[in-house]
Amino acid sequence: MKLNQSLYAYVWQGNDNNCNSYLFADVLEGSKHILIDPGHIITPYLQEDSYGRLIAEIAHDGLKVTDIGLIILTHGHPDHIEAAEKFRSLYGTPVAMLKSEIEHSKTFGGSVTVDIALEEGLLNLATPLKSPIEIIKVPGHSPGHIAVYWPAQKALAAGDVVFYRSMGRVDLPGGSVRAMKASIDKLATLDLEYCLCGHPYMHPGVIKGKEAIKLNFDLVKEYF
Repeated sequence: MKLNQSLYAYVWQGNDNNCNSYLFADVLEGSKHILIDPGHIITPYLQEDSYGRLIAEIAHDGLKVTDIGLIILTHGHPDHIEAAEKFRSLYGTPVAMLKSEIEHSKTFGGSVTVDIALEEGLLNLATPLKSPIEIIKVPGHSPGHIAVYWPAQKALAAGDVVFYRSMGRVDLPGGSVRAMKASIDKLATLDLEYCLCGHPYMHPGVIKGKEAIKLNFDLVKEYF
């Protein structure tokens, strides 16, 4: 689903658990794209072909999977990372995750090769980006969870920190209520027109407009 010339949302519409994926277009040299959280290959219970659906939706938007120059994983849970290994093996797409999350991902049986160990701050790659991307560490759902912020588009891929009217779980290994509260407070200060949530819970998960996003953060904070 095209949000604007540079932003694409692939909202999960199956019946099993899987994440939303997001694409930041033409942000890398050579007109390459960043894909965030490609999700499962096959969903664990209902055996839905989530990878196949994602590939079909990307093609429907007139984009080529071979033009995806980087996959960024917000955190290491299987419903966000499994398909990254398939992109990597089929197309040579490098995969990036926060350095401190790589080991934690093995807690859940995750199996993905990470080519780029991220640090908090501006995304720093071997070749310059056409537009700055910021990596923001936001623990709480997992200890090395990140959000990906594109200031030029006022767009935030929030992973499983904040959803529509709710927040991510804190009862999984490495979760923390205190850390989650601090992370939500941190993200709420950003200048946003698009809040791109990690799952379509009660809502597709694409929250548009400054006022709608502010209201959502305010309601989420009431949980605390």
